[in-house]
Amino acid sequence: MDGSITTAAAAMVYEDRSLIVPPGRRIVTGYAPIDRVRIANRSRMAIGDVDAAMRQQLALGAAQKWPCPNGRWEGEDFVVHDGRHAFVAALMLGLEHLLVAWLE
Repeated sequence: MDGSITTAAAAMVYEDRSLIVPPGRRIVTGYAPIDRVRIANRSRMAIGDVDAAMRQQLALGAAQKWPCPNGRWEGEDFVVHDGRHAFVAALMLGLEHLLVAWLE
């Protein structure tokens, strides 16, 4: 197995916005520049959920929470599939980087 993932399998990974890790794959984390992050799901967000994420980030200071937003890289941009409230909170608080996770 070469570790590649088919287009159909990639769609299944995020179908319900949860991260499913197939056998033999690894989750990688790193900090993405906040201006290179975007959201895959643009449906309405609950203000209370964004507020809760902001309060949590304020309590953490410079640290960021785990589990972190996850998604995939598209070129130099990171697309968030799950964790958009945390991303919006980080953006609103002026953070320069966002801790993110993706399948290697």
